[in-house]
Amino acid sequence: MPTPTARDVHIEAPLSQFSIAYSNGLYIAEQIFPRVPVAKQSDYYYIFDKSAWFRDNVAKRAPGTRAQRADYTITTGSYVAINYALAKAVPDEVRDNADNPLQPDMEATEFVTDALLRGQERRVADLVTASGGWSYAASPATQWSASDADPLVDIEAAVNGVVSNIGRAPNVAVMSWDTWRYLKNHPDLLDRVKYTRAGGLPMPADLAAWFGLEKVLIGTAIRDTSADGAAFASSYIWGDDFWVGYVAATPSLMTPSAGYLLEWKSREVRRYREDQERQDVLEASHYTDEIVSASDAGAIIYDAI
Repeated sequence: MPTPTARDVHIEAPLSQFSIAYSNGLYIAEQIFPRVPVAKQSDYYYIFDKSAWFRDNVAKRAPGTRAQRADYTITTGSYVAINYALAKAVPDEVRDNADNPLQPDMEATEFVTDALLRGQERRVADLVTASGGWSYAASPATQWSASDADPLVDIEAAVNGVVSNIGRAPNVAVMSWDTWRYLKNHPDLLDRVKYTRAGGLPMPADLAAWFGLEKVLIGTAIRDTSADGAAFASSYIWGDDFWVGYVAATPSLMTPSAGYLLEWKSREVRRYREDQERQDVLEASHYTDEIVSASDAGAIIYDAI
């Protein structure tokens, strides 16, 4: 296959804008790890020493003496924004013979962009649900699929795991649909709402109110884990866990946030021509690195169901 020259490749501005605007509503990664534009593909970020900021160093000062001195240290972490990309060919014959409402170029853009977002969702989910990635990690003594489980006590322990580590209450909770479908039907939750609304079914907003959270996210995204050509094998991207954490509203050096999604440049769509094949190729790509920036700002309940 001939290699396109630089003259043959260009940024498809209208489709790039379409790609940037296109987002599957079922993807929640950016609500957990906020997106942060970075100036360089790889660099360092600063980490403040937590102990110094929580240590009680204030002392009485006698007249004519100096105040007690204290200090803190700063270390660094590093990131590398990796280029993730996917392309789809649109043959001339397909475009010329497409019936309404088919739009091969737009559909190809949606196809490759959705794949990028799904991959990003999976990488963030893998970090969030890793039991070894957070200062607090526990598995329920009895899984929540059992009627004698105590999920509210388990969640309270996870919330306390965050507060006791960073002095801030978590503001976001995340679970998969698979976890939520058991949790919302658990007798303990049903008992709390049975007299408050018609139907008596718990809602994510109820969990938010009970635990002082700003949002409770239900990850409904799935992926196909089968090989090409094999039968479709569905798997929940967010597994069978429950996570709570503190997510900063605005990225800041001085505010602990569970994680960030670092993005170099912007997501874009490129078009290049393959003349011998008589087709255009639409390629979507972005440079990202997903990092856990404060492992003590999150708590995971793993194998919840």
